[in-house]
Amino acid sequence: MTSTDVIIKHLFDPRFPNKFIPLQGKYLYLQHYLRLHWQEICGFNLAQRCGVEKLVGNELYISTAHSLLANELYMMQNLFLQKINAYLLGTVVIKKLYFHTGSFYRRQEQLQQRLEMDSLEPREYVTCPKCGARMEKGLAMCSVCDREERSQLRQYLAELLRIQPWLTYEDCKAYYKCDKILFTAVKDNLKNYYFERVRLGYADKKESLLAVLFLTEKQPEALTPAMYENALAYLRRDQSVLAFGSRLYGKK
Repeated sequence: MTSTDVIIKHLFDPRFPNKFIPLQGKYLYLQHYLRLHWQEICGFNLAQRCGVEKLVGNELYISTAHSLLANELYMMQNLFLQKINAYLLGTVVIKKLYFHTGSFYRRQEQLQQRLEMDSLEPREYVTCPKCGARMEKGLAMCSVCDREERSQLRQYLAELLRIQPWLTYEDCKAYYKCDKILFTAVKDNLKNYYFERVRLGYADKKESLLAVLFLTEKQPEALTPAMYENALAYLRRDQSVLAFGSRLYGKK
């Protein structure tokens, strides 16, 4: 039988028109495929707190366990969108993501009820190791403590990157345990902030240096005065003019 990966690739490949499959049927199959592989796409921890709600055309609706997570995913939606499409064998099918709360809990509760009816085993509860609140057995901590910990981790990552803007995700793991999506989102937010400060002419000397270090991903001792000035000129350029990366160091 044909594998699901091959089917997904052929459904939206213009070389395979699939005249006998209605467009609605293609998206329903894709919705099922995303639900089936959701944990592989976003990882075990995140898959426990959000899920595919529905697919309407090329717009994917994702339900989350709480509004804080919905806002967090919204801030990194471009990265999330790239990750989803990359999993679809590089086919750009999903073009817009929407995050909301409400139905996630209902679906999780219904799933849990079905599991309980099948196994006839009651839920087991323990206390959260951080705050002592009641939570289901198997979780590392309750949802409130989990949100607070992720919020604190974002602050720690931002402080670390302001000190060492050249750090990669692999380097960061020596300091903090975090997922790559969160690290990339924090770093991109900082980069956009300092790049915009330089572009608008509001950056002081320290902010200008941080912007250059974020752009080049080099340590200060590796920067030459010419590289520093070229990087600032690149960041101050007219945004309507296309600038190629090869011009950053004065190459033609």
